[in-house]
Amino acid sequence: MQENLVNDIVELYKEKKWKDIVEKYHDHPDRNKLLWVFPSEENLSFLRKHLQRLRCDKVLSIGCGSGLLEWIITEATGIPVSGVEIDGAWWHCKYAPPTFIPLLFTANKLERDIITLLQESHNTALLFCYFNNREAFKEYLKYFSGKVVVIIGPANGKGVHTDPRPFGGISEEWILYHSQEVRDSKDFIAIYSRNCL
Repeated sequence: MQENLVNDIVELYKEKKWKDIVEKYHDHPDRNKLLWVFPSEENLSFLRKHLQRLRCDKVLSIGCGSGLLEWIITEATGIPVSGVEIDGAWWHCKYAPPTFIPLLFTANKLERDIITLLQESHNTALLFCYFNNREAFKEYLKYFSGKVVVIIGPANGKGVHTDPRPFGGISEEWILYHSQEVRDSKDFIAIYSRNCL
């Protein structure tokens, strides 16, 4: 069943049918094999509207996994999303899931090219979806020059742990700008902006 899911999604991806992917597989029992969150068209419109209002013309997704969510966001919003992952060897081996966007790789410690990218990301939103490493999160924010951070993950009570959570506060430098639940999933998209906006 898992192999059919992956193959079906890859075929829809090749046909650029992102709407079919989010509608057909958002409640599939094996959906987490490729993606933790399947946003609705309404969620994607919400994201596009607020990123445009905040003058973000790009998104950099940290810990993007296969990049399926990032590809869906790009297709649905017109805002290009690139992704960063660790362990390039894993993502190039035959056991890894397929990837849907080109990935940038870094080691556990941020490499110079990623730091430079973060420092030059003035009109870029930084995205963390189901991220689970507070120390790495703080390290990315330390170098990030942009003014918008998007956190997608579970609310308290869902029974799934992530760090950061959508509503835990990032730091005093960041304020919650807007949020929306992903379908009726108890997952949320939380958009933060720097206090200086």
